[in-house]
Amino acid sequence: MEKKVQKLPYAAFFLLIFGFLFLWFSRIHPLIPFDGDDWTYLSYVRLATPIWGEWNPSKVFPEVLYPFFSTIAAHVLTPITGDYITAQTIMHAFVVSAAITGYLWCFACLLRRVFSCSRTTTAMLTTLFFALHFLVFRTAEENNLYLFHCVSVNCYYNYLLPMLLNASLVMLLLASPKINALLRTGRPEIRGLLYVVIYMAIFSSLPASGILAAYAGSCLLLELIRLRKRFRFRAFLRENGLYLGILAAWLISAVFELSGGRAESAMAGVSFLSQLRKTCFLLKSALLESNRLFLVSSGIVVVSAVVCMLLSGGIRSLEPKLASVLGTLLISTAAIFVYMILLCAAVGPSKISACEYLFVIYFHILLLVMQALGYLVTRLPKLMLVLPLLTLFLLSSINTSGNTFAEANTCGLPAEQAGALSRYLVKQFQAADAAGLQEMPLYLPQFTADPETQDNWPCTLFLMQRIPNTLYSHGVTSRLIDITPVVDPAVNALLHIPLPSE
Repeated sequence: MEKKVQKLPYAAFFLLIFGFLFLWFSRIHPLIPFDGDDWTYLSYVRLATPIWGEWNPSKVFPEVLYPFFSTIAAHVLTPITGDYITAQTIMHAFVVSAAITGYLWCFACLLRRVFSCSRTTTAMLTTLFFALHFLVFRTAEENNLYLFHCVSVNCYYNYLLPMLLNASLVMLLLASPKINALLRTGRPEIRGLLYVVIYMAIFSSLPASGILAAYAGSCLLLELIRLRKRFRFRAFLRENGLYLGILAAWLISAVFELSGGRAESAMAGVSFLSQLRKTCFLLKSALLESNRLFLVSSGIVVVSAVVCMLLSGGIRSLEPKLASVLGTLLISTAAIFVYMILLCAAVGPSKISACEYLFVIYFHILLLVMQALGYLVTRLPKLMLVLPLLTLFLLSSINTSGNTFAEANTCGLPAEQAGALSRYLVKQFQAADAAGLQEMPLYLPQFTADPETQDNWPCTLFLMQRIPNTLYSHGVTSRLIDITPVVDPAVNALLHIPLPSE
């Protein structure tokens, strides 16, 4: 009974984190379906298998879960909220908040396994780890990026959520080696569910699945180094089936992705060498332009940990659990840097500067920094006297007097305007449906300087043709209504959306 009582504040800590995140993604920076891609994939239907030659052949995770949760929101939450867009925002805020909370819980599990921290110390270090995700890019008064930021709801499912899943799996595997044994000899239903989770993690997106693949490759490399002359092929296969299976599945996903339309359009007519140089330059710039407090404090922590280790007798003085985790992480980090540079050189160098891709790199950096800090706290327990104060100082340095962080839409519009536009589109369909119309003009704001263009991103005209399917399948309209998209600057004035400059 006593242990259960002791666990209550620890559980409340994660519940508090979830509450903050839900408020963040539902009210402060709400996740509002906004652009053409959001509307396309809200009700997209695909098989939960890789599909050769599709636009996104191996993106099973986002293209299954995004429409799944969107459909639940449409049929369960819309009748409660009375508003389709509000229902979608609440659902996606819940999913993203739960995923980030789970990610932080996995980090806490890793800390407790490696350093045997108390729950209080673990909560303090987890708070610091959480805060660093917001501090990393906080360099201006307004519209800063952060590691949990994406430019659209669709991107949250295509990038952040798969990355959180892969990162969480890696931390759980580092924290609980028994999972490997469970996947070999555990109860069939538990093993089956774990296989589904790993399958969804790998068949999500290439940047995200690279996290798990790099970890699996690191484990195999360290195992080969450990065995050396005692290597036995069959025993190696038997003992490392999980890691070999992960790498095999990841290679299959990469091959499928190369067959897709997105990969073909990305790699057409470019010099890979020039793309590689540009990617390295942009990555270096992104890393050096990080928040200075983050760079300085991280450097101090890592250098202090190295000095403390050397004074304590060098690498051999490390606890076996910490030595194992650090060895795996260092190899994984080196592998992920190389992998992300090569990947972004292939798909477009500018990708390496986007939060959706930088998360992969910064996850490994932050994990190494926090392992160094955990080591210092273990070796010098009195650090906990000042760590709460330093955490408070760090937290206070994140916020500014302005609109500190960027909104989750492709135009950077204030959330009120983005929500007003999405609701305006839905209301046009509802009015036409109530009038019994089979076709209607769909009035859109002007986002490009040339009103005759077919682009008009984020309200691209050909993508707007997909809204009727989404609203009909979600029960918002009672019939499938044909539309003629009309770009009208009057909509800009109505919704207070600035007209594009020439």
